[in-house]
Amino acid sequence: MSTERARPWQNPTPLEGYEPDWAGQFDTFSDWVNHASRALVSVEFSTGGFGKDGNGVPAICVDTRGRRCAIGMDFMRARDDGSFPVRYFWSMRKIGEQS
Repeated sequence: MSTERARPWQNPTPLEGYEPDWAGQFDTFSDWVNHASRALVSVEFSTGGFGKDGNGVPAICVDTRGRRCAIGMDFMRARDDGSFPVRYFWSMRKIGEQS
């Protein structure tokens, strides 16, 4: 283990020069309730997608305060404190590069 970083998993190296490749957003909590099951599984990746077989990469959802929204409670918190829209992405891209 490195002597400079005793617990590197708790202090990751910053990922500089990349940004989320935003795929979409839910403007309201109701939008998330009514459309997430379709929107968050609609993109197929080389891993086989995140479809019926459960393989693939799940989307990363982030509220306007920069907090990850992974379960219903996170989306309810975003609703309650006015942190919608919640945006989502699957991959990163180089800053300034078009998807």
